[in-house]
Amino acid sequence: MKISAFAATGLVALIAGGLNATPGVTYTDSATDIGNVADANGTANLLSCEVSHTATDIQFSLTVNGNVPGTDWAKFMIGISSPGSAPKTSSGNGWGRPINFASNGGMNYWVGSWVDWGGGAQAWSNSGTGWSGPGPGASIAFSGSNVTLTVSRAAIGMSGDGTFLFDVYTSGGGGGDGAIDALSTNSVSMANWGDSFTTTNALSYTIPAPGAVALVALAGMVARRRKA
Repeated sequence: MKISAFAATGLVALIAGGLNATPGVTYTDSATDIGNVADANGTANLLSCEVSHTATDIQFSLTVNGNVPGTDWAKFMIGISSPGSAPKTSSGNGWGRPINFASNGGMNYWVGSWVDWGGGAQAWSNSGTGWSGPGPGASIAFSGSNVTLTVSRAAIGMSGDGTFLFDVYTSGGGGGDGAIDALSTNSVSMANWGDSFTTTNALSYTIPAPGAVALVALAGMVARRRKA
């Protein structure tokens, strides 16, 4: 089989594009899964989360049912179970909130963020005897009904390819507040402030091996060439 110079050029461009392709995956959440928690059916009500990645970072782009800068008391958090070296725990998290993670042996990384006082984000890792942090590697941006959390892949043990499990939570301003909303379930996660929530059906996101997307595209182009 011969491939024309034009086709070869296309293959090179396709491979280059595939190596840098980072299409986002969108996870949706019910708009009616907020319990009888005062004032929570707004910025603490998750509607969706788009996850994407670059060579160095992972982005979690949240859409909520309210104006984040206008009602800025909600906290946004991510529990992560990754192939990273940090040990996993099914009880507790980096912020000590009543939120647990039972999927895949538990979580080993935690990202906590806030939008009041100018906003900020923290990355935490489990040490086996407690949580270590806050460390570098997390940042937040927000406007309107959107909150974007950017986390370095190194900070959550995802420097290479592979799959990690996660859940996104919203909470209140009190240190003992639980998960007002959880992305992993369309059911009410808590009925009262301080109620405990456990993720039992975490979501997953896969970072493919370098060139995997390009190889699939290359195979498709070669197949089309054969038919011609």
